[in-house]
Amino acid sequence: MPSVKLNNINMYYEVHGSGESLVLIQGLALDSSAWTNQISVFSQKYQVIVFDNRGVGQSDSPNIPYSTEMMADDTVELLKFLNIKNAHILGFSMGGAIAQQIALKYPEIVKSLILVTTAAKFPARARYLTKLWLKMLEEQVSTETRLQEICLWVFTDEFLADEARVTAAVKLGLNHPHPQPKHGFAGQIVALLEHNTRNKLNQISVPTLVLIGKDEIFIPLNFSEELAANIPNAELVISEKGGHNYWMEFPEIFNRAVMQFLAKVA
Repeated sequence: MPSVKLNNINMYYEVHGSGESLVLIQGLALDSSAWTNQISVFSQKYQVIVFDNRGVGQSDSPNIPYSTEMMADDTVELLKFLNIKNAHILGFSMGGAIAQQIALKYPEIVKSLILVTTAAKFPARARYLTKLWLKMLEEQVSTETRLQEICLWVFTDEFLADEARVTAAVKLGLNHPHPQPKHGFAGQIVALLEHNTRNKLNQISVPTLVLIGKDEIFIPLNFSEELAANIPNAELVISEKGGHNYWMEFPEIFNRAVMQFLAKVA
């Protein structure tokens, strides 16, 4: 699959399907390969664009602090390169912060906005944990242990009770063909820590869906409620199952909610 030079980085991307454009933006430390269960469904009706954010996957990882606005610029430059004039924008966690910046800075590009387990400003627990994860990486805690610890925060008790599923998830991370460099992880954490759109949410005018699983603990429900309350044309949907990564753990529930929303606004 191709990459393109933009904003002084080589950016890896994929395009699947045809129809109205739908952009999927990943969260901290995740790349486009994690969207497999979404691409297979969404691309049946939409042109799905996925890519690796700066700092992860097959995109470049410049050793500088990143910002969510910087990564929003990366995304829009990619859309311009692909000659996509407007699109539905879906962002998960850090990707949801990037999506907010796109809607604020480039409103003409955004048809609709889907914000998945994210926040206008990340909560103290999430901020503390991400700094702890970086410290664990700097202190050379094993990758296996770090992945196991992260699982505690992003999956449900149901998932964690299934030892085979946990082992498979950790193994997938251990065998990733493009492991994230430490400076890429650090750059993305800076972007997450400094993100704050609280005073601008009322400027987002496009139809917006705010999604969260009822068992989320990393970015609690009240942060999604804040988004839905302050974005004028937003609705909040709380999944009956799932935590932070509920789009991964319960893809059928997540995909159905997204497709139902897009059917209303597309």
